[in-house]
Amino acid sequence: MIIISFSKKTSKIFPKIFCKKYKHCAPIIKKGNQYILIQFIKYNNIKYIKLTKRDLTLLHNAGWDFIKINCNPNYDFKNARTCVSLVKKFIGLRIFFIQTPYALYKKLKRP
Repeated sequence: MIIISFSKKTSKIFPKIFCKKYKHCAPIIKKGNQYILIQFIKYNNIKYIKLTKRDLTLLHNAGWDFIKINCNPNYDFKNARTCVSLVKKFIGLRIFFIQTPYALYKKLKRP
């Protein structure tokens, strides 16, 4: 199971200008009792952040939204240029027209 998280806040300039509702997205995988958030910082700079169930609750209270997906993760995302391309490569989505976190959110929310 993979959890895709969406945030409405960012410190970067381009997402503030071009992205509508959601400004950032990141995949979360579950390993035992821990969750690992794969955070896109910039090109070739990806951080792995360990989270607990309490941390996910804190993120939800801070305005993050989550979508659960059942698929096999693809860990070949080293050349991701944006947070959206990282998530698309991670879940194996190959739709060119999805370029913003909100477009990805709408696509994943559809049945």
